Amino acid sequence: MNDAVEAPIPYRVIYSERVRSNLRELHRGAAVRGLGDQVLDAVKQIDARLRLYPQFGQPLRDLATPGQTVWIGIVAPLVVQYVIDEAMHMVFVVAPFKGLQNSGL
Repeated sequence: MNDAVEAPIPYRVIYSERVRSNLRELHRGAAVRGLGDQVLDAVKQIDARLRLYPQFGQPLRDLATPGQTVWIGIVAPLVVQYVIDEAMHMVFVVAPFKGLQNSGL
């Protein structure tokens, strides 16, 4: 009997250039407010979750393409919307990250 647990296959996460640019601006603004480390930590946590278990958030709606669903996830002080494509085992982040309401961002 083999009791070895197989490691999960990570999802491939794609960030649009718009999102990448927005993250740089968001971090700069957060750093001015003394929240730079919090934003950086949240981005790292979000990225790790999207790679291993993107279903950590809440589904918002299914898209026209079967197997694609828009999700929203929160890791304070950030909110992220993303698309999970189960058939391709991919996650697409195309909407800019937003600051959680009343987070100071």
